[in-house]
Amino acid sequence: MARLLLYSFFVFLAGCALYAAYLASWLASQIFPLGPSSQALVAANWLFTASVAGTLADFCFGRISGQSRTLRQEPIEKPQISVGMTAYNDETSIGGAVRDFSQLREVAHIVVIDNNSVDGTAKAAREAGARVVQEKVQGYGACARRALQEALKEGNIICLVEGDQTFFASDLMKLLPYIENVDMVVGTRTTMEIVTADSQMTTFMQIGNLFVAKLVQLRYWGKLRLTDVGCTYRLIRPDALQRIMGNLKETGNDFSAHMILVALEHGLKVIECPIAFRKRVGQSKGVGSDVIKGLQNGLRMIWLIARP
Repeated sequence: MARLLLYSFFVFLAGCALYAAYLASWLASQIFPLGPSSQALVAANWLFTASVAGTLADFCFGRISGQSRTLRQEPIEKPQISVGMTAYNDETSIGGAVRDFSQLREVAHIVVIDNNSVDGTAKAAREAGARVVQEKVQGYGACARRALQEALKEGNIICLVEGDQTFFASDLMKLLPYIENVDMVVGTRTTMEIVTADSQMTTFMQIGNLFVAKLVQLRYWGKLRLTDVGCTYRLIRPDALQRIMGNLKETGNDFSAHMILVALEHGLKVIECPIAFRKRVGQSKGVGSDVIKGLQNGLRMIWLIARP
């Protein structure tokens, strides 16, 4: 039943497509005396009926199952944040990122995961004071998973972040208060007042991220509100991470969405918080503002959300 509302939405979209086909057929019939296709209209009506029925069933099931929200209140008296920082050919940015996070008294440990860099990333990270670990499996997901594993060895709060200086260490102070109420706090880069115009968060990326985020919200209706599935800045409790660590399988750029989905599948409480986002230092090696890469990654995320 968890996916019923999401599938109903897809059926609704299919109905819209058939109505559009019927309308196009009707318009064509005004020019060419062929007559509109009634089959498309009948099929569209059935699809709309099915989508409404699915939505009502999902709503009723949620009511009958008695989903309850209990407030979790588990303050962490002395936060000791262990930061897992991903890096790939980030020689120009990694040192600044490490020093930025090192300035916070709540940060107890920083480990940088070097994902087969061919420049001086590892050397720059060590000189800035971080522990450096090499991850041979290529891909953001593999690097992030290793960062979580290594960060889990230290501290009582785990932070995952990229080392490209797009994020501010000070935003940890925004995320931190929520961790006493939930299992994972995810940043969102959709508050335009604190996102610089020259960042990788283009209009296309904003719309795509929001669309995919709302599909996640539909699938897990009533469990969270989500506006950004691709943000790589997040906090998670060690006990929560241990519950899902073995199920984090994705190795590519869709890892961020994958981690949210796995967390929700395991009953973790997830909340998002607006954070600042700026232009990265150095050249993007991931999706960045590349429209083609963005479309490919978005389609992979949609498959992750919709698959049985």
